[in-house]
Amino acid sequence: MDAEQKYLFDLQGYLVLKDVVPPAYVEACNRALDRYETMDSDAYPLPLCLGQERTSDNLYISNILEGDPAFESLVDLPPVLDVIAEVTGGPYRLNHTYAIYRWLGGYTRLHMHGTPIIPKCQYHCRNGQMVSTLTKVVFPMLDCAAEDGCFAVIPGAHKSNFSKPWGNEPVDNPPLRAVPAQAGDAIIFTEALTHGSMVSTSGKPRRTLYYCYSTGYMPDWGGQGLHFSEAIYEQLNASRSEILRLK
Repeated sequence: MDAEQKYLFDLQGYLVLKDVVPPAYVEACNRALDRYETMDSDAYPLPLCLGQERTSDNLYISNILEGDPAFESLVDLPPVLDVIAEVTGGPYRLNHTYAIYRWLGGYTRLHMHGTPIIPKCQYHCRNGQMVSTLTKVVFPMLDCAAEDGCFAVIPGAHKSNFSKPWGNEPVDNPPLRAVPAQAGDAIIFTEALTHGSMVSTSGKPRRTLYYCYSTGYMPDWGGQGLHFSEAIYEQLNASRSEILRLK
């Protein structure tokens, strides 16, 4: 990370990296996501599963990494890992992955915060070293603007010393900021940051992959069925497999 990136991540809790996923990777991932969009969840290969009940405006698939070899290419993108290594402040691992599809009216309610502290999702900075215990990478697979229900944050909320005075609906939070991005970009944020999404009003589908990196000692997240199978360590090449292991 350069000095500007460090300043912005510490200040606002997120960064947008432009054009870090090659078009061929995006195309391959979208072909796999096309398949899962229409597939009955009972036919998903294990450990893929629904992380939330499927609705007309939302599809959440846990453990998407193990759904197709195309998704493996996003594990170790150098510009992304450069940020992850710096903001984690020590050994890190890929903790879990999932995919979210959204359609007209779909959105994510706001969640996470700097206060009160959530043990698995903390952020602090001391003596010039950032420590984000869980850092997520948002990979848009389609261009996504505010009206398409893009990712959204309250900048700086990862360092707030007071509880958020509003509810969890996007429309109720005046400081909420949309973070539009294009296919091939990566949004990297500390999970301690208050985040969610805008409400989709355009009718254009939103399709996003999430790769979530934690401190190296943190076990698989577990909630929403998020975990790695034993098979994935043999499926990946040696360097990618090492990124998943407890340290």
